[in-house]
Amino acid sequence: MMRAVQRILAIFESFTPDADSLTLQEIADRIELPKSTAFRIVQSLEQAGYLVRLENQQYCLSFRFTRLAGLVKSTLGIREIARPVMAELSHTTKETVSLHTISGRNRVCIDVINGISPLRSVVQPGEQIPLGAGSAAKVLLAHMAPGELSPLLTALARSTKRPKAELATELNRVRDAGFAVSHGERLLGVSAVSAPIKDVNEQVHYCLSVNGPSVRMQSHEKDYAKLVVKAAASISRLYGAQTPV
Repeated sequence: MMRAVQRILAIFESFTPDADSLTLQEIADRIELPKSTAFRIVQSLEQAGYLVRLENQQYCLSFRFTRLAGLVKSTLGIREIARPVMAELSHTTKETVSLHTISGRNRVCIDVINGISPLRSVVQPGEQIPLGAGSAAKVLLAHMAPGELSPLLTALARSTKRPKAELATELNRVRDAGFAVSHGERLLGVSAVSAPIKDVNEQVHYCLSVNGPSVRMQSHEKDYAKLVVKAAASISRLYGAQTPV
């Protein structure tokens, strides 16, 4: 049953703004299934009214998705979407999990779930922290549009007394890696691992972080990096991004 559901979802997600209609073969290729198997699923979805077969024998999504989209709560925001995933990540790592965005030249904490450990890092919802230090800041800066990033990099280079090119190279590495790690950059003895959250347009305006005492975090750095990236990808999917399962 789960495999059948995954195949159906894969067919829906095979359509993109650049490919809003596809042939049966194109659908089969995109979901990596034999054409005969893809045909049976596509035929069922057409009969159910979720796909439309056009005159040129290509398929497209039907207006049923417009109706369903209208049922999505207009007030459903990133905090509500992310919180269950954050709670699970905090339970797994037993560390503090936080959600961040950028406002002007500051990083803003949107939400926090504290771990069960008696030793916790200090970060509060609504707290604004100057950009420049910490894994969350690096992730958010690394995914900014060049025009928005350039003035921030100039100011950051001035405040940190580091060459702008050096900062840009570091952010490129973060973007390529898909996560960032920091040890004692903002607060001595506190470490963090952060990963980007993408929206329906594949843009990054938020990031997810696990943070805690360096004495614990450093010994689990690789494991926590994998967990944070996976959790951020889960939130991204719920937020509309086409992130692979």
